[in-house]
Amino acid sequence: PKKGTRQVFLSGEAYFDVYRDPSRPFIVNAQPLDVTVLGTAFNVSAYPEDPNTDVVLVEGSVRLSNRKKENALATQLRPGQKGSFNRKLKTVKVSAVNTGVYTAWMQGHLVFRDMSFDHILKKLERHYNIKIKNTNTELGRELFNASFNKVSIDSVLSFFNDTHLIQYRIENNQVFIE
Repeated sequence: PKKGTRQVFLSGEAYFDVYRDPSRPFIVNAQPLDVTVLGTAFNVSAYPEDPNTDVVLVEGSVRLSNRKKENALATQLRPGQKGSFNRKLKTVKVSAVNTGVYTAWMQGHLVFRDMSFDHILKKLERHYNIKIKNTNTELGRELFNASFNKVSIDSVLSFFNDTHLIQYRIENNQVFIE
């Protein structure tokens, strides 16, 4: 990085609120995506096992670029937009979003919008630091909308049991869904 550049490396999810300082650019390296910050508040989800790296801009401005491609076109986001970098295709898709859905985790809330059950389970694993094994592949593909405010994993699973009669059991730090 250039002298005076503020740079962090991210694997996982983080929310940033960065003070604008044109003489000292702030760059989040979420391999292979670089998020260049132009004074802003934004959320980055960059889990290695996910197919996309997602950047949600709450306020200010950020620029997304592929650090592995020289002369790659950069994508600039406006507040209320999500940039999804597809690691396989090396493309960025921009869409308008409700930023609160992507930042609720900071207050301990879980919000799922049009999300597959399998993707929800992955987020639950991260949130509760547990392992979940789902053998119900049909349910895994089904899309859900749900919100939870600081509840136990048992309460979340009870909700899905009430709506879809899922069979589950919790043993130690693992959840089994059949």
